[in-house]
Amino acid sequence: MVKIVGPNKIKLSYGPEKKEFLVLLDLDGVLSQWLMAACETCDIDINDEDIRAELKDGVYVCDMGLISEEDLWKKIDAEGTDWWANLNLNPWTKKLVEEMEKLGTVYILTSPGSCISAPSGKMSWIEKHFPDLITKFICVKDKWICAGKNRILIDDSEKKIEAFREHGGHAFHWPNDLALLDGDIDVDETIEKLKEEISNYKK
Repeated sequence: MVKIVGPNKIKLSYGPEKKEFLVLLDLDGVLSQWLMAACETCDIDINDEDIRAELKDGVYVCDMGLISEEDLWKKIDAEGTDWWANLNLNPWTKKLVEEMEKLGTVYILTSPGSCISAPSGKMSWIEKHFPDLITKFICVKDKWICAGKNRILIDDSEKKIEAFREHGGHAFHWPNDLALLDGDIDVDETIEKLKEEISNYKK
């Protein structure tokens, strides 16, 4: 159970059972193809060689001079709840969730971005693809408030990873999804590396 215990602290209550290791999975970019959908919505050609290369290097789409932050979120928000609910799964998503469920209790920890429709749309996405996780959904911008010694955040944002570690949690920087899709980075090797890190944290 998730309980708000203060302005900067979320407590995950376990009841009478022994505390589990918590695996907190980011949704956008790790489980779903947010970047591809955002580029399509904003008329950005993700297959352009130069654009794709920059995105794979981790350059944020709004830092490329192609669209402002404000306009990006306006375009996405105009699409409503369905935009989020219909995001495509990444090819590795189901395997990743299955492997993480073997190692701990999985929660989906995601940011609402700047869209009013994002939380409800993401809940619809989870209900569609992972109905067993619908009660393990946390939507908050500052993910570090969920940090703890028995928890790992898996996220594609370096800033969120660093903040989570600074507040006492473990974290794994998930590679850029375009790099994984293009085969620049091997997804099976990435999952095995993640499993090894979690096993070491649990010792």
